[in-house]
Amino acid sequence: MPEKSAATPMTLKAHTEWFHGSPRELVSLRAGSTVTPVLALAKAFSHKPSSVEIQVREDADSGQRHVVIKHNGTQPGYVYRVAVGEPSRDLRQHPSATGAPGEEVLTTRELALGFIEKLPVRSAYTFSEAIE
Repeated sequence: MPEKSAATPMTLKAHTEWFHGSPRELVSLRAGSTVTPVLALAKAFSHKPSSVEIQVREDADSGQRHVVIKHNGTQPGYVYRVAVGEPSRDLRQHPSATGAPGEEVLTTRELALGFIEKLPVRSAYTFSEAIE
């Protein structure tokens, strides 16, 4: 059986903030829910897509990493900041995640949410970050 290749990480910085996207208004997040440290990915997931495509490109000249996240979701969405107290206790790696480790994880208990914004449907999200 061929070994699965590792996905290119979307971010290089330490994961200190966590986000959740949903097509519903929420107050708290159930145990077993998916969260991510990548705000643009949470925004894409808020539209309830059945398919998400992530492209990561590094520009050696500028030292920037460019990420484009495309999806086929059709619902308006809501994005939340997740109140993670202790990541080692509150989160575990998603067993079927296709991204880099730590970029799609599951909650181990109910966690509070802070509303960030309501989003109209967009087919793609883009962000760049400097490579350190």
